[in-house]
Amino acid sequence: MSHFGLLIAQLANRALAPGLLLLVALLPGSVVAAQFIEIEIDSATYRVELARTPAERRQGLMMRQSLDRFSGMLLVYPKVGDHRIWMKNMLIALRVYWIDNDFNVVGTRRLEPCLQDPCPVYSVSQPSLYVLELSDHEHDLKPGDRINGLTDL
Repeated sequence: MSHFGLLIAQLANRALAPGLLLLVALLPGSVVAAQFIEIEIDSATYRVELARTPAERRQGLMMRQSLDRFSGMLLVYPKVGDHRIWMKNMLIALRVYWIDNDFNVVGTRRLEPCLQDPCPVYSVSQPSLYVLELSDHEHDLKPGDRINGLTDL
């Protein structure tokens, strides 16, 4: 909670402002922390942030200035489909991997930040359940490869 939120909570606890406790609960500082999992790709361990909700998937890695070689984001969708992404508000290039419900890579792309308006949208020809966004480094990952570490999602 922010310093401002703590101050309001202290005031509310002292009964100086009875309705302020509800205000504290609604402050933007009460956002849930990001969730991470570890996955394995060819004996290398990657720490990836999970994006499960529509809002988290829309935000993705926008405005990130850098991304460690062994980190990224896993967009988790509720059902298999034609999941498309774009590079709007991206500051870094990515290696993107579409993954099916059996945890196999079904498509890959290297994508640059979008410098035009509107931004193009990218997908692959096979349906997927996950989209894995990694740093713009060579990763030993190609269509047909299996991702280990996704079975508990």
